[in-house]
Amino acid sequence: MDRGNNPPNGGQNNIMAQALIALAAALGNLQPVPAQASKEQNIAQVPKFHGYGNEDPAEWAKRFDAACLTNNWRLNCQKDITGSFLDGSAFQ
Repeated sequence: MDRGNNPPNGGQNNIMAQALIALAAALGNLQPVPAQASKEQNIAQVPKFHGYGNEDPAEWAKRFDAACLTNNWRLNCQKDITGSFLDGSAFQ
């Protein structure tokens, strides 16, 4: 039987093992990034909260907290930022 370019049994496992070893070596050679003051960003989006009956305020708060961490929003700014995501009766 002609196997062509197919490796013998276990060949794929060997290739995978070699790839994992190479990846581990590359990761081991990474140099730490010098500490810098983290900048606020707007990577994670937060949906507006309107106060409608079908909106879950606890779920929205979890999403907002996650966005605060991801976007590196400082604690002293989060109250002001929160207001920009409230709309309708939730804003009043």
